[in-house]
Amino acid sequence: MTTGGNLSNLDLYRHGPNRHAQAIIDLESIRHNYRLLKQISGDRRLIAVIKADAYGHGAVEVARALPHADAFAVAAVGEAVALRKAGIEQKILVLGGFIDQAELISCVDHRIDPVIHQNNHLDCLTSRSNLNELQIWMKVDTGMGRLGFPLDSVADEISQLEKLPTLGRIRMMTHLASADDMDSQFTDRQIEVVKSLGLDDYEWSVANSAGILGWPQARQAWVRSGIAMFGANPMSNRKQAAVDLKPVMQMKTSVLVVKWHKIGDVIGYSNRYTCPRDMKIAIIAAGYADGYPRHKIDTAQVNIHGQLCDIVGRVSMDMITVDVSAIKEVEIGDEVTLFGESPEANDIADCSETIAYELFCNVGAHVRRVYLNKE
Repeated sequence: MTTGGNLSNLDLYRHGPNRHAQAIIDLESIRHNYRLLKQISGDRRLIAVIKADAYGHGAVEVARALPHADAFAVAAVGEAVALRKAGIEQKILVLGGFIDQAELISCVDHRIDPVIHQNNHLDCLTSRSNLNELQIWMKVDTGMGRLGFPLDSVADEISQLEKLPTLGRIRMMTHLASADDMDSQFTDRQIEVVKSLGLDDYEWSVANSAGILGWPQARQAWVRSGIAMFGANPMSNRKQAAVDLKPVMQMKTSVLVVKWHKIGDVIGYSNRYTCPRDMKIAIIAAGYADGYPRHKIDTAQVNIHGQLCDIVGRVSMDMITVDVSAIKEVEIGDEVTLFGESPEANDIADCSETIAYELFCNVGAHVRRVYLNKE
């Protein structure tokens, strides 16, 4: 059944494709960042982390844009299976591992590398007669406090795994908790713990994005990157590890209305903003329904005609009000960049007391994606 021509009722609920806001995703920037991170890591094998639909960028599209990637990583078995069905042939890791025998069978059938981090995984592996040379990654908890075998059990767990006749190669992994802080000593301690285990015969993956950029000693046989590959510097002090990462996602929309307000006028919900002078205000077509953060502790900005303009008042579901007094000509339909090259996603995240990871995931899940430089 259709209403209003060819528009189906279902289409009304897919609000992203039907709204002004969109995410422009430059796949050449993905390729640039991947090559750069490989170079920084000393040409170690680089795992491209594309969980959460590639942080909102589109996992299948990103994977296809990286035909020479050493490997990919996702959080759940279902994500890995979907990539295999889309024709992705490289090694795929499942960082969260499998949750039951059915998911283990999927890993075996689809050549997916699960990360092993709890005794239930050992039970599932030992109870299956033919693992068909399944390759696994054993995760060790060196201080993150989430997934991973405790240090005092690692030797015993490896011994059990090595006895499985149909199990393939075993690799090792840990996760750095504070690598974004180059002044912290905790990362050094985690790296020392890895060395103290005496498991140098195994290939390790220790460095995440921050580890690649800030901790050379964490760059083992395999490194992995998510957020840096998408163009956002993960360091808490980004000046300490400034690199030529290119932003991949740009959030853009259009001007809906331009109007004048007089000194003393109030704008938006709860009369949150009072005009300190006569002002020209643009209302732009985006809001928290499009994944843009509602909460802001500082003045965020958007880019119109190459100029940064302050957001005034509260971010609404579908609209954001912007001070464009300094711009001579602003018209309905003019392009607005909410983040990209300027302002950067990290700038908006800082203003909203969040991180670029969340910004990308939210926006990418809500708006229409437009891809540039497919190959």
